[in-house]
Amino acid sequence: MSFYTALTGLNGSQAEISATSNNIANVGTTGFKRSRAEFGDIFATSPLQSASSSIGSGTILKGIKQQFTQGNIASSLNALDLAISGQGFFALAPSLTASQTVYTRNGSLNVNNDRYVVDSAGQFLLTYPVNSDGSVTAKDLDSAVPLQLPVTSGQPQATANIALGVNVSSESPVVGAVDFNPSNPATYTNSTSITIFDDLGNPTIATIYFIKTQNASAGDPTNKYDTRLVIGDTIIDPDLVNAVDDSGRQIFIDRFGTQTVAVPDDNFFVENKGSPLYKLDDLNQEVASSPATIRGEQAGFDFGEEGDNLVEIVTDPLFFKSTVESDPTNSGVYWGRDFLLVNVDDGDQPVSIDIRPGKYNAEQLSAEVERAINEAYGDDKKIQLFQNVDDFLTIDFTKIDANGDPSTLATPIGIDLLKESFVTNNLGISTDGGSPDFTREELIAHARARVTDTLNDYIIYPTGHASAGLVDATKAAAMGVTNSLFVRTSGTAMPTVYPKTDVVTFNYNQGGGSTEQMHLAYTYVNKEPALEVFRDNTSVFTPSGAGGTAFAYADGIVEIKIPTTTNLNVVNQTVRVVGPLNGTTGTAFDGRAMTVIEKSNSTTTAAGVAAGNNFTVSLGNTSSGDTISITTGGLTVSALVGATDAATLTNLQASLATAKAAANPVNSTYSVAQGTAGQFIFTDSANSNMSTNGAVTGTSQYYTLKLDATGLNLSTADFAGNLSGFKILSTLSQEVEAFFEGGESVNDGVFNTFGSQKIVLREIPDAANHSQAFFTSIGVLGSVFTLPGSSGAYTNNAATTAALGFSTLTSKINWADEKAPPLKVGFDAINQNLTFKADRAVLGTGGDGGFDSFSISGYADATSTNRLGIPGANNAATGLIRGGEVLSTSSFVADGQEIQLQNKRYGMKVGYSSDTASFTISSGSTGEDIEANGAMGVDTTQKASDIKVGRYLFDASGSAITEGLDPAARIIGSGANTLFGFGLGKNKYEFSTGRGLAAEPAVAAGIAAQTDLSSVFRLGAAGGENVFNVSVNGISGIIEVPAGNYVGSTLAEALQARINQISDPATGETVGGVTVRYSPQGNNFIFTTGTTGETSTLKVKGTATLGLSDVPLGVGSVPKIKNLVQATNSEGIALYVDAAGNVVTSPPENMVSGYYPLYIDEGELTFDKTGALVSPKNNVRYDQQSEGFSITLNVDFSASTQLAQPFSVLSVEQDGFTSGRLDGLEIDSSGTIRANYTNGENNPLGKIVIVNFNNQNGLKQIGNATYVETAVSGTPQVGEAGAEGFGTILSGSLERSNVDITEELVNLITAQRNYQASAKAIETTTSLNQTIINIRM
Repeated sequence: MSFYTALTGLNGSQAEISATSNNIANVGTTGFKRSRAEFGDIFATSPLQSASSSIGSGTILKGIKQQFTQGNIASSLNALDLAISGQGFFALAPSLTASQTVYTRNGSLNVNNDRYVVDSAGQFLLTYPVNSDGSVTAKDLDSAVPLQLPVTSGQPQATANIALGVNVSSESPVVGAVDFNPSNPATYTNSTSITIFDDLGNPTIATIYFIKTQNASAGDPTNKYDTRLVIGDTIIDPDLVNAVDDSGRQIFIDRFGTQTVAVPDDNFFVENKGSPLYKLDDLNQEVASSPATIRGEQAGFDFGEEGDNLVEIVTDPLFFKSTVESDPTNSGVYWGRDFLLVNVDDGDQPVSIDIRPGKYNAEQLSAEVERAINEAYGDDKKIQLFQNVDDFLTIDFTKIDANGDPSTLATPIGIDLLKESFVTNNLGISTDGGSPDFTREELIAHARARVTDTLNDYIIYPTGHASAGLVDATKAAAMGVTNSLFVRTSGTAMPTVYPKTDVVTFNYNQGGGSTEQMHLAYTYVNKEPALEVFRDNTSVFTPSGAGGTAFAYADGIVEIKIPTTTNLNVVNQTVRVVGPLNGTTGTAFDGRAMTVIEKSNSTTTAAGVAAGNNFTVSLGNTSSGDTISITTGGLTVSALVGATDAATLTNLQASLATAKAAANPVNSTYSVAQGTAGQFIFTDSANSNMSTNGAVTGTSQYYTLKLDATGLNLSTADFAGNLSGFKILSTLSQEVEAFFEGGESVNDGVFNTFGSQKIVLREIPDAANHSQAFFTSIGVLGSVFTLPGSSGAYTNNAATTAALGFSTLTSKINWADEKAPPLKVGFDAINQNLTFKADRAVLGTGGDGGFDSFSISGYADATSTNRLGIPGANNAATGLIRGGEVLSTSSFVADGQEIQLQNKRYGMKVGYSSDTASFTISSGSTGEDIEANGAMGVDTTQKASDIKVGRYLFDASGSAITEGLDPAARIIGSGANTLFGFGLGKNKYEFSTGRGLAAEPAVAAGIAAQTDLSSVFRLGAAGGENVFNVSVNGISGIIEVPAGNYVGSTLAEALQARINQISDPATGETVGGVTVRYSPQGNNFIFTTGTTGETSTLKVKGTATLGLSDVPLGVGSVPKIKNLVQATNSEGIALYVDAAGNVVTSPPENMVSGYYPLYIDEGELTFDKTGALVSPKNNVRYDQQSEGFSITLNVDFSASTQLAQPFSVLSVEQDGFTSGRLDGLEIDSSGTIRANYTNGENNPLGKIVIVNFNNQNGLKQIGNATYVETAVSGTPQVGEAGAEGFGTILSGSLERSNVDITEELVNLITAQRNYQASAKAIETTTSLNQTIINIRM
C-alpha cells in the first residue's frame, strides 16, 4: 500500500507541475485565465476498523479550476482591441450560421474579408442592434448579430441645420447706421465661415456676419447683434422667427404685451389666421396702467409762472354777484357752489361738488377740488340727531372756594339742539319734531350757535316774565357777567343782495343822556357786500363858478374838496368815499377805501392884466366864497367872490371904497366896473400907471384832501362830469360794529359758512361792558340803536333800509360773543369725538366768571352715553378751565343718511400744470373695458376707467339750474367753469382714456389672533385693548371701539365704520372706502383701502391679542403694461403676418384678436448683462429661393455668449454631408460602436453584447481563452457594459493574462520538491519491499 500511496503523490505532483507549466506557457496569452490544480486525500476504512488505527491511501486530483480574476490592461493603437474592466465576457458566434455562442475575455479583434469583426479564431463578435441615436432596440442573445462594418455611409445630404456657438466680445462698439456690406469691415463686427453642402454633396463656404446694434442701458439692459448669412456673393436675410419659451412652446401676447404660452380664452385659435406683427424687441417700453384723465382749457385765472397767485372762492350768496360766474367781466373771484359736475367711471348720475371758500394758489385749489370730489363720491354718512336721545346738552360750571369746596350753578344750562339756529335756517333743516341729519360741519356750526345763543339767553328773563328780555341779575352774577353785557341788534334777512353802496345813519344811545349819530356803511365794491360803522360823515364840496369840480385824479392820487366848515382831521386815516346815495347807482370809486395822505387849504390865482391906466381882473377858476385880493396902484382890495358877477362887483366896489378912504393921502381917482363875464376893470382917472405893482391872489374857502388810490385801477374818466352827492365816511367806531350773521366761520374744523343775510349791529363786547344799571337807565332795550326820522342832519332812505333788512330791528342783551364764543364746540378728527373748550378769560379765573371747571352731559335722566358720545348725567364729562384744556367726549359713529347713496368712488386726483396753465382731473381707477379672459389675469369683466366733467348753469342768485343734462356727453351740464377750463363752450379739453389693467388696493393683514375670534369674546378698555391706530393714505386717526362683546365679524364692522370717518384735521379730507374683513380660516383681520395704486397705503396697529400688534404696511400697486408697437417696414407701413407666415403690408382678411403671436427680430441675438443669450431660444431661419440659387438653413445660436473676451468660435456643427467612406471607429465605455465617415457622418453600428454567469468556474474552456456554457455554469446573464453587474468596455486596450510568473515559478519549485519526495517514498518502499523479498527468499 505504501508504494501505491507514494505513487498517488507522484501523480499529484505531476498534475500540479503540468497546471503550473500551462500557466507559465500562457503568460502572454490575451485574456487567459490561470488554472489551479485541486486535490483530495484517499482514505479507505471498513466498519469494523478502528478509526484511530486507519492510515490514508494517498491523494487524488479533484479538478483543474480557472481563476477569473482581472488581468492587467494594456493599451494598444487598435480601436478593435477591447478589454472589459470588471465582470463579463464578450459573446462570439463560431460562424455566421452557428447556433452556439462562445464567450471570451480575449478582446483582440480584427476585420475579416467580409468586413465582419472576428477574433483570431475567426469567431464573430456579437452586438445588439441599435437606432440612429445609439439606443438598443433589442437586448437578448437571439437578437444579437455579428458586427459588420459598412464601408460607405448614405447619400449626399444638403446642410439644413447649423449649430454655431460663438463668443462675441462685450467690448465691441455699436456699428453705426450703415448698410451692411460684406466687403466693408466697417459695416459689421465679426464673422465666421462654415463649410456646408448642397444637394449633390458639393461643399461650399457660408459666412455668418455679426453686427452689434445695441449696448446695454438703464432702459434696456441687453446687448444686441444682428446676423447676416452670405454664400458666395449672395446676402441672405433671416426669416421671421416665432418667440418660444425654454420648452419650445410658442409665445403669445395679450393687448398689454403680457406673454403666455396658454391663452385663457377657450375659443382662441391661430390656425389659418393672420395677425399684426409684434416683435419682442418692440415690447421694451413698460408703462403703468393709467386712469382716465381730462385736462381743461387754460385756466381763466392767471396763477403766475409758479402757480402761486391766489384766486378767491366764495360760497355765500351775498357775494355771488362778484363772481365771474355771475358776470364774466368780473375778475379774480369765483363761485364755489356747484363748482364742478363730475361723473366718474360711468356712474348712474353725475355729482355736483361744492368747494370751500377761501383764497387758493393753483396747487391748493387742486387739492381742494380733489378733496371735494372724493368727499362727494365717498361713503360718508350724516349725523342724525335723534329726538329725546341726542338732542339735549346739559352744561354746568364749578367753582372752588377758598376752603376747597366746590359749588355749581343753581340751575345748570340746558341746550336744546333741536331748536333752530341761523345754521338750520340757512340750510333749510327742520328742527321741529323730527330727527334731522347733519353733516359734521353743519352739526358743529349748529351746536356752537345753539350753545352761544343759550348762554346768552341763560341770564335773560324768558318770555312771559314781567321783565322779559332784561337781565336776570342772579344768573348774571352766577355767571360772572354782570358788568360784561352788550346789546346786539339785527334786522331781517335781506330779500336779495343789495347791489349798491349806501349808508344808514343811526342813533347810538350810550346811556346817561349821551346819544351819538353813527353811520353804517354798506359797500358794494367789486360787487362784494361789506359793512363798517363810522363816526363821521362829511359831504364833498363842489366849488361854484365856471369849471368848479369836487374831484380830481392823476397818477393814482384822488383830490377831493370838502368845506372849511368841517373840522375833519383824517390825515393817514383810511376813509371811504361813498355816493351818490339813496339807491343811486354808484361810480367806479363808490365805496372804495382810500388813505388820506394830505389835507390842505386850496388857493386859486385870478389873472390880472395891466393896460396903461387900467387893470383888468379875470376871476379864472375862483368860486363863490373864495376871497380875492388885488394890489394895484398902491391900494389893496380884498373881497369875496359872489354867486354872480354883480354880487362880486358890489363886493369889490365896497372894498375899493374902504381902501381909498384909508389911503394917505386919500385916493379919489380909482374906480372898478364890470367888464365881460367874469372880468372886472380897475381904472385910474389920473392916468397913472396901474401895472407898477399890480397883482391878483385868491384863497378858496374849502380844504383839499389827497387820497392814495394806488391799485384801485381808477382813471381820469371815472371822475369826468359834475359829480355830486358824495360823502366821506371816516373814523371807524370803536364802540359799535356791524357784520353779516354767520358770514364768517368761527368754528375750528368748519370751513364753510352758513350766512343768514341778516345784518347784525352790535356794541363791541370789550368796549361796552354794560351793567344792569345801564339798561335800567335807558329804559327801553330797543332804544340803544334807533334810526332817525325825517328830520335832523341825516335822513335815511326808506327803500335803502328795507333793502338792507333794517325796517324792523330786534335787540337783545348778550354777554357771550358769537364771534369769539366763550365755550367752543369742535370735533377731534383724530379721535372722532366732540370737543368743548372754555375761554379762561371769560369763564375762568382769568375773568369775572371765576369757574375752575365745567361738565357736559346729556339728558338729566340719561344713564348711558348717547349716540353723539355725550355721557349721561351720572357720568358727566368734566374739563378744566385754565389754559386751553379741551373736554373730549366719547367717540361716535355717524349713522345717518349716506351722502352718496350709490356709485361710490375713491382716489380721484386733481392736478395743475404750470406749463399749460391748466387743471387735470383723473379717475381713481385704472384700466379699460376688457371682457372676461380678454387679457391675462382678467377673470371677470373689467369696466373702463372714465371721467366726465362739466357744470350747471346758474340763475341770478347763484342757484344751479339742474335740467338738461346729457349723461352720455364728455362735457356735461349747460354751464361753464372758466377757472378750471371745463364746461359748455370749453371744447379744447384733452381726454385720455384709461389704459391697461385695474390697479390694486393696499391690503394690510394681521396675523392669527391669540384667541378664536369666531366665538364670542370680550373686548375691554384696560390697557387700550379697544384702541387702534390707523393711517390710510397718510391720514391718521385713533379708533376707539366701545368695550363689549364681539365676534370677529362684528368687530370688523365696528372698525370699518370708524376707520371710514377718519379725516385730516387740517384739510378736512376724509378716508372712506376701507373694508375690514374677518377671515375665519386665518383667524385674522384683513384691511383693504378703497383707493388703489401706489399712493394707497394702509397701516394698522392694535392689540397683540387680535393679531394686530405688528401689521405690515399695505401698499397698493399699479399693474405694468407694455405699449404694443406694431412692426413697420422701412417706409413706415405697418406689417402683418398672413396665415402662411409671410410678412405682408395689408391686413389679412381673417385675423386673430385679443391675443397675438409674438416674434423676434429676424436674426437678432440678444444677450443679458451676464453675457448669456436671451433670444432667440429657437433656430434662426435663412431662406432664399431663386432661379439658380436655393438655400434653407436653420442656425442654432444657443451656445453663443457675450463675454469680455475676443471673438471666438466655441462650437460648430452642421448636418450636411457628401457620401463618406469609413474613416474610423469609436467605441465608448458602454460598448456602443460608432463609425466615422469622411463626409462627417458618425453612425452607430451596434452595442457590444456583454454576458456573465452565476458560476464562472462552471464554464468549459475550449481553447483560445474561449468558453462555452455548461449546466454547472448556468445560463448566460445578458446585459450592457456599465450596467450593474457588468464591467465597462475599454477600446484600444487588451486584458493580459492573470498569470503571476513569480508565483507560478514558486509553485513549480514547490511541485518539484513534492515530486522528488514522492519519488523518494517510492524508492524507500521499493527498497523495503526488496529487503522483505530477500528475507523470504
